[in-house]
Amino acid sequence: MQLSYTTELELLEKLKVQNEAAFSELYALYVKKIYVYVLGIVKSPMLAEDIVQETFVKLWESATFVQTDRSLQPFLFTIARNRALNMIKRASRESWVTEEIIEHAVHQSENGLQYTERKQTNEYINKAIAQLPPQRRLIYDLCRNYGYSYKQAAEKLGIKDSTVNSQMVKAIKSIREFMIRNGVFLLFF
Repeated sequence: MQLSYTTELELLEKLKVQNEAAFSELYALYVKKIYVYVLGIVKSPMLAEDIVQETFVKLWESATFVQTDRSLQPFLFTIARNRALNMIKRASRESWVTEEIIEHAVHQSENGLQYTERKQTNEYINKAIAQLPPQRRLIYDLCRNYGYSYKQAAEKLGIKDSTVNSQMVKAIKSIREFMIRNGVFLLFF
């Protein structure tokens, strides 16, 4: 990025007097570097974005104290690291953060479109399952979500193996038909 002021030190001098243009240039200069650094710590794009924003808010709030005789990068990285570590400490106490990090870790290899499509497909599958008759839904849930074999599900419910088998066939057929009616095509059903 080309700076309109000649050096970072000049930008820092301008920042000390709350110059918004200088702040914007410093933001543009460092935002990607800070984001990549924080993402490596917290492993969550959403949390990384929040921490980056907090880092730059802190920079703006402490602008009058910024040292103008050295690079801003170590200062920003220190703020970002401390914010990220504080977030991780809170994560052990707040399950939503942990769940968000897990969600990201599971899907980090997907691009945004793949993630959205998979999420929407899962929503349709859940809607289709919800429309199954109660007994069929229970059998499907035991076999697909809890890993019961047909025999184990039959024993648990006190029914014949053949009943579990026929109910699973009907459940999968119903789900497949629901998905097709709603324009969602699946290869694994």
